[in-house]
Amino acid sequence: MNFKKIKSIHIIGIAGCASSAIAELLINNAVMVTGSEIKQRDGLTYLEKKGIKIFYSHNKKNLYLNKSLPDIVLYSPAVIALDPNNPELIEAKKLNIPLMSWQNFIGDYLNSKGKLGITVCGSEGKGTTAGILTTILKDTEWDPLSILGAKIKKINTGNDSNIYYGTGNAYILEGDEYNRNFHNYHPAISIMVNFQYEHPETYKNFDEYRESFYVFFNGMKGEKILILRAAKNIIDFVNEYNLQKNHPITWYGNENEIQNIKTNYTIKNHTISAKGNIFTLKSNEEEINFNLPILPGYMIYNAAGAIIASLKLGLSIKQIKKNILRFKGMVRRFDIYKTKKNGIIITDYGHSPQAINHIIKEIRSIFIHKKIHLIFQPHLFSRTYNFFNEFINALKKADKLSLIDIYPARENPLDWKEKISSYMLYEKLKNDGMNVFYAGKSHEIKNNLLDKIDEKEITCFLGAGDMDLYYTAILGSLEARSYL
Repeated sequence: MNFKKIKSIHIIGIAGCASSAIAELLINNAVMVTGSEIKQRDGLTYLEKKGIKIFYSHNKKNLYLNKSLPDIVLYSPAVIALDPNNPELIEAKKLNIPLMSWQNFIGDYLNSKGKLGITVCGSEGKGTTAGILTTILKDTEWDPLSILGAKIKKINTGNDSNIYYGTGNAYILEGDEYNRNFHNYHPAISIMVNFQYEHPETYKNFDEYRESFYVFFNGMKGEKILILRAAKNIIDFVNEYNLQKNHPITWYGNENEIQNIKTNYTIKNHTISAKGNIFTLKSNEEEINFNLPILPGYMIYNAAGAIIASLKLGLSIKQIKKNILRFKGMVRRFDIYKTKKNGIIITDYGHSPQAINHIIKEIRSIFIHKKIHLIFQPHLFSRTYNFFNEFINALKKADKLSLIDIYPARENPLDWKEKISSYMLYEKLKNDGMNVFYAGKSHEIKNNLLDKIDEKEITCFLGAGDMDLYYTAILGSLEARSYL
């Protein structure tokens, strides 16, 4: 595709995190943009002020918002999942307008700009690692264009954002494996921090999941550099597919993880306090001490991957150490608040059994002897159904639990009504003797949960759904402020 000839683009589902970021990117590159959403959404006013026409319903007439047809129509995969008969999709097909997901578009579009591509892939930690790397590279020769699924705190003139418009020679994307979206990206460097079976709605088993990553890595361009944490699942995957044959691999991990592998970087001397993390990154040549002024402890693995990528790009150690101190964290990634009565509240986007295990472990390591009240909103019916037992085992690690109804995202609740619900999790945990409360719908949580919060405990709101729209009212009632 000749991207230089593209003058106008229409985006169906323009309010999505990535879709809105791409809209802003395109308008900044002199491409005329229009868009549509199913209803009025917060956060789109700034796009309209930039001259983007947005219509708040789906209608085939939306393709004519600028009086002439767009050169391309982009869409979010969620649009098709929720309504395969979307009238704008049907009209675009009827008129033979090129139609593609934003994932299919953005990788080749950015490569056409001559930028070096960097992705972060794997089951978890993508957004945080990409956010740290963006912060390190900001204002350097590699000053990146970063489009992420999570917001980096204070990245744009003091504002939180999931997009950073750098003017340097690199771009950074999250390699999202859902629906095999990352197959559309062809980076020169890819970082992987965690690797567990995920997205059962796309992959029927872990073998299929692993195969998809193999296809993604084979599709890389340029040097095809892999920066991999030396976790057992990743080591086994690399050996099975003989990835080292065509990919220069840099391994890193803690001293236990790298016992059976020739590693390039070892994480050691890790200490954690209320002020953040201090750790050493040791290579064959030297040992480098880093200060990461955020929590929790597992952030050092995200940071190490980003640091190594920065070293590969030629940044000096002095520059990396200075720039990483600017990282303020990611929105909804272990955000810690202190209430007026010195209670502790944590909010996090984690939504898998592994994430629950990690979060609870980190809370116990930082706030020793404190009981944990976990308030969890499951994300996706398919994930909850397929990993039911794993969720039960993970949730039991809290001292007290409140369950919110499942957030459907791109799934139709009617299709799952008889199969799975948060109430089914509640019944199983109740029967197993756990202190558990069913909290109902997300918009009801202030009324249902405020009197359940004991400020002597650690309260943790966990989930990737919409409860962040409602737990802010609880934070306000308790006069919560940033812990750090």
